[in-house]
Amino acid sequence: MKIVDAVWEKRNIGVDCVEVTIESSDTLENCSNKLLDINAEYTVIKVPTIKLDFSMLLQSNGYTMIELMTTCYHKGVLPELPPIYNRMLKAVSCEVMNEEDKTMLFSKISSGMFDSDRISLDPNFSENQSNKRYIGWITDELERGSVLYKLIYKNNVCGFFNLMDKGNGHFHASIGGIYPGFQGAGMGVCMNYHEISEAIKSNAKRIHSAFSNNNRGAYAVHLLMSYVLNEQFYVFIKHNK
Repeated sequence: MKIVDAVWEKRNIGVDCVEVTIESSDTLENCSNKLLDINAEYTVIKVPTIKLDFSMLLQSNGYTMIELMTTCYHKGVLPELPPIYNRMLKAVSCEVMNEEDKTMLFSKISSGMFDSDRISLDPNFSENQSNKRYIGWITDELERGSVLYKLIYKNNVCGFFNLMDKGNGHFHASIGGIYPGFQGAGMGVCMNYHEISEAIKSNAKRIHSAFSNNNRGAYAVHLLMSYVLNEQFYVFIKHNK
């Protein structure tokens, strides 16, 4: 069991947060007392889907399951797509963001761009807190060496994604999105295609990603793009006011 004091969430959403990840070797006998002793302002616990005993324990002690997170990876070979998406891809390109592009991205996020993550869906948090969390997340990614890309459709910037080179041919695509006005038009497929394509240009062997099953579109796109599903976690939360 991994227990982390998520100090970055104090900056992002203004609460003291503890994040816990239950591991495959963990048992209730060894972990339950320590788990239930956590009394943070906001607690997030990730439980492998096969660990139903942990899930039932948490639900009977005031925790709420707010999302199912799926990790996945791509083998670095561009997939064959239906003709309709190939036509779209001819009109969509990507470029590394400059500072002006990053300012535009943060403005789009501040105006409300994401609505399916566990913060935006939680009535205990505001839209502003959710937006600040994304900006903080992206800022941290940049400090760790991520590269931000802008997605361009007919000379208009329509979305973004990041890539981080983790070494040995492994890349992480941890965050991305489509700007309001372009959502619901299949741009998510183009975004994921360019993530893979840009990683391949840097000799990627694996592109790692993750998505919440609260976001049906992200789920569908990752399957269409031939991502291999890896691990799944039920995410439980609890607020102590």
